[in-house]
Amino acid sequence: MQTTQNRLTGGLLTILGVLALGTGVYFLGIRPTLLPEDIRFTGIDEATLPQPFLDWLGIVFRTWGGFITGFGIVIIGIGVATFAGDTRWLRYGTAAGILVAFGRFAYSNVVISGDYLIFIASMFVVALIAAALLIWKSGP
Repeated sequence: MQTTQNRLTGGLLTILGVLALGTGVYFLGIRPTLLPEDIRFTGIDEATLPQPFLDWLGIVFRTWGGFITGFGIVIIGIGVATFAGDTRWLRYGTAAGILVAFGRFAYSNVVISGDYLIFIASMFVVALIAAALLIWKSGP
C-alpha cells in the first residue's frame, strides 16, 4: 500500500530526476564550450584560446553531461519506484543510468586517447554486466 508520503516523495524525486536529465542533455548536446559567466569569471578572451583546447573543453562538458544524464535517470527510477511501489523501476533506472554515465565516460576517453582508458573501460564493462544482471533479474 502506497502512503501519501511515498507518493509525494516519489513525485518530487521524479521531478528532480527529470530536471537533472534535462540538464544533462543540455550539457551533452546544446551547451556551448564557454558560457558568458565562464568568460567573465576567468577573464579569458575566448578568441585567444587554441582550438584543440576548446575541442577538449567540449569533450569534458559532454562527459559531465553523460554523468548528469545518468544520475537523472537513476533518480527518475528511484522516484517512480517510490511513487508506484514497484522495484522494477529501481532496476531499470539504475541499469540505464549507469550505462549512460559510464558509456559516455568511456567514449570520451577513447576520443582523447586517455592514459587511463583500460581502467575506465573496465568500469564500463562492470556497469554493462551490472546492468544486464539488473535487467534480467527474475521476478518483480
